[in-house]
Amino acid sequence: MEDKNMNNLIEESFEYPEDLAHVERRLEMRILKEKRKKRAFVSFISSVAAAVMFIVLVNTSTAFAGIVAELPLIGTIAEYVKFDKSLKSAIENDYIQQTGLIAYDGSEKLLLPYVIADEKNLVLFFKLPDDFELSEGQWAGISLTSIEDGSSGEKVEGFGYSSSNISWQESKSKGLILQHYNFSEGFLPQSIKINVALIRETYQDQSDEKTNNVDEFSALEDEKYPLAEEVGNFSFNIEFNEFAKPIDYEFNQEHTIMGQKITLKEMKVYPTGTEVSFEFSKDNSAWIKGLDLAVEKEGNEMYSGRSGISSTYDETNNHMKVYIQSDYFAEPKEQKLVIKGIRLLEKDKEFITVDLKRGTISPEVEGMQLSKVSRRGQKADLTFSTHISNDEMFGLFVSKYTDIEGNPYEIKSEGSSSRDSVMETYLTVEYPESGVVILQRSLTPKVFLKEPIKIPLPLK
Repeated sequence: MEDKNMNNLIEESFEYPEDLAHVERRLEMRILKEKRKKRAFVSFISSVAAAVMFIVLVNTSTAFAGIVAELPLIGTIAEYVKFDKSLKSAIENDYIQQTGLIAYDGSEKLLLPYVIADEKNLVLFFKLPDDFELSEGQWAGISLTSIEDGSSGEKVEGFGYSSSNISWQESKSKGLILQHYNFSEGFLPQSIKINVALIRETYQDQSDEKTNNVDEFSALEDEKYPLAEEVGNFSFNIEFNEFAKPIDYEFNQEHTIMGQKITLKEMKVYPTGTEVSFEFSKDNSAWIKGLDLAVEKEGNEMYSGRSGISSTYDETNNHMKVYIQSDYFAEPKEQKLVIKGIRLLEKDKEFITVDLKRGTISPEVEGMQLSKVSRRGQKADLTFSTHISNDEMFGLFVSKYTDIEGNPYEIKSEGSSSRDSVMETYLTVEYPESGVVILQRSLTPKVFLKEPIKIPLPLK
């Protein structure tokens, strides 16, 4: 094997960020990239030759041998996503790409062994190195810095993402962090560079002497909770295999739910899940803030909402995409799309006025009350109680709010807890001179339909 080919597997570069040119620190990045070859190319390499190449690499490259030792098996990945039927099915049907990527920031490293991707979704399986340490009370997470188009170098936008994290109890047994990206406003490029930061968070023990007599509000508000440490910044260049084409269903069916008109536009089934698009009448008296969907296969409910991003909607609240699990690879004899529940926010009660002095809200909202107001200097701590089902929790308010004069503020912290079908929401606001703030409601409790709407799906 030529030295040039070996060098193509292990690349070293040295970068000085323009904004940090004055800092005497050199960032060393090493990225090992094992591309999956196209089938036409692999067919020319015998299994013996491939084995020889692998042995040569392991014997001549200590870095490569160490990386191979840390890569999790496909079985481990399948176990990790066993509660997501879409991803589980994708793996079982070999719709997963092994990248073998590893990136370094100085002595710190992060692995990206596997990805699952289609034109609208990207699922990344990050792995912490075997020697990564977490102490009791610590968590590890990954924060996105940016995504760049691998061909043009332009920043990719128009997406949202969710990310799991790992506690100190899980770090030795699991070591995997899953991120799910949804490109609701565009498409995933065939080649990307993704830049992320590995974060170590420490949650201080509130039983400690330093935190005695600290109430729930000051703990939420205090920026020292949790303590976040940036372990390193890492970049990965990913070339995706050809994306599978979605299975399209077009409907343009109008339905009425609790007096609100909705139009089911279309449904797209991808290997990573299903995207269902709706439009809402501008004449509706309420904003539709969520729809509970499922797919019923041959009389049994098989696929429901997925974790992470469950829906997206535009600023006008007239369009929504709802994401659920599905099996792209199955061929059932009969399927139905089921609308089981809805979240409604009455338009004339989207904004509520809170009188901090009197402890009242206007207009009154059925099922929600301001149960506590306490003043701390220039701040006020609020507790809202909301009747819910199944102890679900959700964000009750938009982060931005105003006082009675229209001066803007931002909620710095919002916490919640639920018990016995009641969710309590805790937040801290500035105490304006007028003693009045105006909050914008975000989400509402889910209401389940007595008679779910069932819509037959044509066979593939």
